[in-house]
Amino acid sequence: MSRMQLMVCPHDTARNPERWFLFAQYLSHHLGDPVHFEQSLDFAEFQAGMAGADLVYANPQHALKLTDEHGYIPLARAGNLYDEAVLVTCAECDAQAADFHHAPIATVPSMLVTQVALQSLHRQGIDPEGLRPAANWMGVVQALYKGEARFGILYKDFYEGMSRLSRQQVRVVGETSERSVYHCFMLAPRHADRAEAVRRVLLEMAGESKGAEIMASLLMERMVAVAPGDLEAIRALRG
Repeated sequence: MSRMQLMVCPHDTARNPERWFLFAQYLSHHLGDPVHFEQSLDFAEFQAGMAGADLVYANPQHALKLTDEHGYIPLARAGNLYDEAVLVTCAECDAQAADFHHAPIATVPSMLVTQVALQSLHRQGIDPEGLRPAANWMGVVQALYKGEARFGILYKDFYEGMSRLSRQQVRVVGETSERSVYHCFMLAPRHADRAEAVRRVLLEMAGESKGAEIMASLLMERMVAVAPGDLEAIRALRG
């Protein structure tokens, strides 16, 4: 396989990126080929380079893009991690999730976690009036802070990574537990002959002390296999 380039969704490298260097070292040792982790400074850089990487830890919409447009092969995901949303309002607002009904909501419409939140709300009989698009998750926070919107949807991982000062600008009124979309490891089609070998290393990590230690640092428990058909549920949510 020779040298492999690993790219990781920037949301997962914003804090303690050294964990991913250790992950790459582990893969290098068990695959017998050097794996180089290349950190992306932002989403623009990641999206520009991900289709050239050998192994990508991708968010759900990027996983679909890599599959549909570039033929990448889904390998595995952390069995305990899902992309969820938090429902937020302005810091001084007295509101609850039910108030999202027939109200405009600030969010990032292109991100699948928005659909996760809307699906959860719909199941509760809550249907927002429409979406107020923001360029990114911080844009949602700023819309609430500036009074441009009263309610918003945030990616849960983004919210949990916010500074204390930023968190004080919003108030959480609920969160989803849909367990429907997730990040997963995607392998470039040029390595199709090694797909099962790479998947096996990922699936067996939790069974080794060093592998389990690295996975724990990434908040991952055991890995579970992901087949191309498994992405259809995500595709259906995207619509």
